[in-house]
Amino acid sequence: MRKVNTRKKSSQKICKEYERRWRDFCVDKNLEDDWLERLNKLKAFILVGICEGHSNNRPQSARKYPHINFRLRKSLLKGIAGDWEYLRVAMLQETGKLFHSDNSSIRLELSFRLRAGQGKFVYHEDLKMKVMRFHERSTEEMGAETRGWFDGLIDQIEEIDRVVY
Repeated sequence: MRKVNTRKKSSQKICKEYERRWRDFCVDKNLEDDWLERLNKLKAFILVGICEGHSNNRPQSARKYPHINFRLRKSLLKGIAGDWEYLRVAMLQETGKLFHSDNSSIRLELSFRLRAGQGKFVYHEDLKMKVMRFHERSTEEMGAETRGWFDGLIDQIEEIDRVVY
């Protein structure tokens, strides 16, 4: 998913051959509107990337594998460092319950950064969740197994969103 260049007039916005327009974004052509709507309605997480996986990329490319990436909303990040001992256990338990199949990789990344700028230090916390299907796309069209993966995964993500929010 990539933002369309909004400096051009609406009629000049062009997506790549494997993409289509959805709102002001170019998205992979086989991603269903319902999936995109549901993922953009999450209360705790912000959708930052989604890919259906592509069969024509070079070996070991992450783009061959369907995946969805999220970021926890800033309003929920405040003080996450102080509560991490409790939150870590809760996140592991909930993701373990919901992602119990062996067809996905789930990565949670918690980061703390200090950034110097304009004479002061700025502290920043960030939590990212990345979910990737283990099976790469081998056909040009999205098959039933990949569609099923997205359907089930989005249900699971909505459940995690309810738990976190």
